[in-house]
Amino acid sequence: MKHLLLLPFILGLALSSSCNPPETADAHAAHHSPEQAAQIMPAAELSDMSLYQLDSEWQTEQGHTIKLADLQGKVQLVAMMYTNCTYTCPRIVADLKRIEAGIDKYKEVGIVLVTMDPANDTPEKLKEFAGENKLDPSRWQLLTSNDASIQELAVLLNMKYKKAPNGDIAHSNIISVLNVQGEIIYQQEGLGKDPDETVKSIEGLLQRM
Repeated sequence: MKHLLLLPFILGLALSSSCNPPETADAHAAHHSPEQAAQIMPAAELSDMSLYQLDSEWQTEQGHTIKLADLQGKVQLVAMMYTNCTYTCPRIVADLKRIEAGIDKYKEVGIVLVTMDPANDTPEKLKEFAGENKLDPSRWQLLTSNDASIQELAVLLNMKYKKAPNGDIAHSNIISVLNVQGEIIYQQEGLGKDPDETVKSIEGLLQRM
């Protein structure tokens, strides 16, 4: 677990390679289309770089308690937001929907939204938010936890946020792509970015499965 704390410092090195176009599918992947690969969920030991090593507990918008390791087995898109945000968070959701449109044929890719405002964003509030934004429950999952667990995950995602006295939260805007073992493979930073590179990173992962 302690090795996870090194992740933000070496993330830049990891990203420098992950921003390159995805590798050509190897001989093994050549036997499977990306769609077929998405159905294959290989079991593998989690590395020290896996976010799924975190032992924290989370509540879904359905009120279920899970650990991040329960996300294992799917490529996951992960972003942080809060439901009272009226400017940047709706744009993050819109960016995720643009990526979702590009991977529509890959049904076994998940999208996870993590709140930065657990005091307000109860599971019930997250479920309401999902409904208002027409988030497909077969694809999307919304999570909340305690402040310490959310802050821990934010550090590992290279996310920065700060709460103001009026309840607003200033935050960075990052969409992370995790492989099936929960390692960060690619990050899209900023708002309104062209989703093509993120889609390619997901397709590259599926081809290598």
